[in-house]
Amino acid sequence: MFADRAQLELALVNLIINARDAMPSGGTVTVTAENREVVAEELPGVAAGDYVRICVADTGTGISPDNLEKVMEPFFTTKEVGKGSGLGLSMVYGFAKQSDGVFRIDSEVEAGTRAELWLPRAPQSASGEAEVAEEPPRQPLRPLKLLLVDDHPEVRSTTAALLEDHGHVVAQAEDGASALSLLKEGECDFDLLITDYAMPHLSGTDFLREARLLCPEVPALLITGYADIESIRDRPTGIEMLLKPFTPTKLQAAMSRACGINAQAS
Repeated sequence: MFADRAQLELALVNLIINARDAMPSGGTVTVTAENREVVAEELPGVAAGDYVRICVADTGTGISPDNLEKVMEPFFTTKEVGKGSGLGLSMVYGFAKQSDGVFRIDSEVEAGTRAELWLPRAPQSASGEAEVAEEPPRQPLRPLKLLLVDDHPEVRSTTAALLEDHGHVVAQAEDGASALSLLKEGECDFDLLITDYAMPHLSGTDFLREARLLCPEVPALLITGYADIESIRDRPTGIEMLLKPFTPTKLQAAMSRACGINAQAS
């Protein structure tokens, strides 16, 4: 499958810790992985295709139907104060979306919970090629001040956490209009703009076009899930592109290309 190993490990650790915490009196946590082929409309929310399905199941207290609809919202938690940040399932969901996959969760009170990651399966011919195609950054990036724009809060928080882990300072905006307001308020005090392409009201390319008028010297990186990058003909010139799903190394490399020599360590 095409997914970042470190983020996948973090997602699994989050799910297993949640499963453990849901069994205060003990119980069983079962982790399984299997290849699955999904046909059209077989599973709600899962597009047809070949997947790796990773399931973490527990025999714990379960989640009520009312809370089940909220557990993937950032900062929502059913744990006691001080026992959890509420970001675990939100970040797992963001990782799945970023990887072009799906996160599903089913639960029954006093019977347990089943959390599933459905990640696109890589063709067998690509299994030995992914690491060869990985592009390292030219040099380690110095800490940057970034403006990150994405309308999906879970994906945005996951990407922001990844960037902050690499030492960058990240300002977040939920849409293009909010991002333009931040640019005006901050007088273009950013080293790089990072934006998703597919956003309502103001697309990533439309946002960057407006941002160029305000801050012509600030470089930009456009992230897209469209396999054919060249089909995005309306993007401003000189904008670096990054295709989803991406790994931290590919993100750092794209940031280096976008910023050029100014972003590299001296």
